[in-house]
Amino acid sequence: MTYTIPLIKFVAFLDLLAVGLIVPLIPSHVRQLGGSHIYVGILGSVYSGFQLGSGPLIGSLSDLKGCRSILIYTLIVCSGAYLCMGFTTSIAIIILLRAILGLFKQTQLLTKALVPEYEKNEKKQSAIFGKMAAISGMGMTLGPIIGGHIAEDYPENGFYYIAGVVALCFILNAVSVYMLPQTNIKMKKTSEKLTHSKQNIFQLIYNNSKESALELSKVDWSQYWEVFVFKALLGFAMGVYYSNYALYLKTQYELSPKHIGYVISFQGIIGAVSSFLMGYINSYYPNDKDFSHRNYHVFLLLSISIFGLCMSSNIMFYSVWLIPMSIGNAVGRLVTLEMILRKSDKEHKGTLIGASNSVASLSGVLSPMAAGLIGQYLGVKYVIYASLCSNVIALILSNRYKTRHIKVD
Repeated sequence: MTYTIPLIKFVAFLDLLAVGLIVPLIPSHVRQLGGSHIYVGILGSVYSGFQLGSGPLIGSLSDLKGCRSILIYTLIVCSGAYLCMGFTTSIAIIILLRAILGLFKQTQLLTKALVPEYEKNEKKQSAIFGKMAAISGMGMTLGPIIGGHIAEDYPENGFYYIAGVVALCFILNAVSVYMLPQTNIKMKKTSEKLTHSKQNIFQLIYNNSKESALELSKVDWSQYWEVFVFKALLGFAMGVYYSNYALYLKTQYELSPKHIGYVISFQGIIGAVSSFLMGYINSYYPNDKDFSHRNYHVFLLLSISIFGLCMSSNIMFYSVWLIPMSIGNAVGRLVTLEMILRKSDKEHKGTLIGASNSVASLSGVLSPMAAGLIGQYLGVKYVIYASLCSNVIALILSNRYKTRHIKVD
């Protein structure tokens, strides 16, 4: 089964490549259809809102039915949704399709949950997560470039062509996941009565939702709340920062869209390299079993670098401070994931990863609104200070978390 991990990495890469192809073009497509900026904002809020609720549900369903089978189903649904999006001219239907994608687009969650099923060594798992994040990041970097070229070369039908390509990517991913061998992990079975009785689709959804809710109730959430707080603060800080990213560069440093693109690509490359080197970074923390030291150092690095960004007088200094900020952001996402996996048992790993993604989705809902309010009433240049405050709070909490765990050890 030596091909399983590379195949999972390919699925993660193709998933974000497909997303990168179409998602940046959706706002402009909606504007071309006659939609206002309010509709564009609704699209983002609807997707993040449904992601918030679907993370734990999809995660617990994967614990019950198996990550492999649930991932195949979600990929097929996403393929159909993106294909429909390319052919419709109704903004209401596009919003509905974004809601459906918010419910089912948990492919990154499920690919991460697949890794422990095919790689039992926990030390190797950390390196695999880092490489997956790096490869996925490259997909997200290439996707907008390719999608932008297609949209520019075919101004009338470019979006439809891209939607078709994206749908094919998701079908190819479904086939790739189907090629993965069945694992020997025993899944929880429903009672024979439910298994063998004839059920319509609504009964099936109801029973699976009921099982998922029961699965969620079995998790001892009290031991995970601190990690979820770190995840939320990191997500909020980065969400606020990226919400007005291009506008900030334009107003503060008078950069053109082309040069803004260069800065974004530079930042993406630094983040991808950092994720790829996660195994090397972990080698400097041989005694940090619970990842508390790494978590503290991540927020320390982010706090210093974002303060540097706030104080930068020109784009050169800003670009220099982007390097540690991009490293901290990339490593921080992986560290919080590892903290959750270290605390979780095998039966509930999907549920907890799903809950973690929901925390990130909640930050995705709140941070654009916070950034908009600050930009509206205080000015765009003050938005980044909200990101700094979030990181400083996380730094204080992570220091207390680290100190308490040292005393326990």
